[in-house]
Amino acid sequence: MKKFSVIIVSYNNIQLLRDCLNSLKKFNDIGNDLEIIVSDNSPNFELYNAISREYEDIKIIKNENKGYGYGNNRGYDISEGEYLLFLNPDTVLIEPIFQFAIERFEKDKNLALFGVKLISPDMRDNESFFLMDSYGIKASVSHKFHKAFGNYKDNRMFISGADLFVRRQSFEEAGRFDENIFMYKEEPDLIKRIKLYAKAKKTAYFKDKKLIHLEGGTEDLGSEKALIMAERLMDTDIYYCKKWNYDLNKLLKARIRLAGMKKLIYTLLFKKEKAETADKLIRLYKSNLKTRSND
Repeated sequence: MKKFSVIIVSYNNIQLLRDCLNSLKKFNDIGNDLEIIVSDNSPNFELYNAISREYEDIKIIKNENKGYGYGNNRGYDISEGEYLLFLNPDTVLIEPIFQFAIERFEKDKNLALFGVKLISPDMRDNESFFLMDSYGIKASVSHKFHKAFGNYKDNRMFISGADLFVRRQSFEEAGRFDENIFMYKEEPDLIKRIKLYAKAKKTAYFKDKKLIHLEGGTEDLGSEKALIMAERLMDTDIYYCKKWNYDLNKLLKARIRLAGMKKLIYTLLFKKEKAETADKLIRLYKSNLKTRSND
């Protein structure tokens, strides 16, 4: 048995994954008690073959691409660790972290899940946590305030999926990741089930430990990627709201108000591309709202 398992779901981009794996090995402060598992969702065997060849001491499995939760669950199936870290491949450790994690779990037997401070390569704060089931202008302002002060509230917030440190027993009792969710909202969904079903229920955020998350903040309204992400998120929203009895229309209206505010700000600042993208998001949300109203 291992003390700690790191599980990374990969999809293409070998160099990004290499940087992550090298940092894990560099800052491994628990020796043979650490195992690293790559669960590869890539469409071909290029990444799988490269990592198998270059890292003999790392476990790697090949999956169909059925989403983030599915890939993590397959990695979990072959893991041995008493404690788990579900880690994005676009992360880089900059300090030892595993002994710290073990001590936190063993000191607080009610601690089920936590995250650490995510930063960008230039050391600016990234998104380490989010408000739970809160959307719109008020939620956006509130999130920025809490982010600035590192003010995480258990039961009201959830840790970013880029670094989920989880007690194995709690993960199992909660039913693992919901594989009906392909992408987005896996974290609040898991935390809700931990609160309902796991013996240890507490979540936490420790800002005294840091790691780099390269892709933090990618939902910038100034990029076309935001539109692709919003369309994918819509599918998850429909499932998530039905599962947890949350009003999807309320969610869509809140997102319309937020995008409208950002469109106005970008227009006043003469940021034409960002204003146009915000407008496209508004039309996407309104289209879905209209479709649901006609059902």
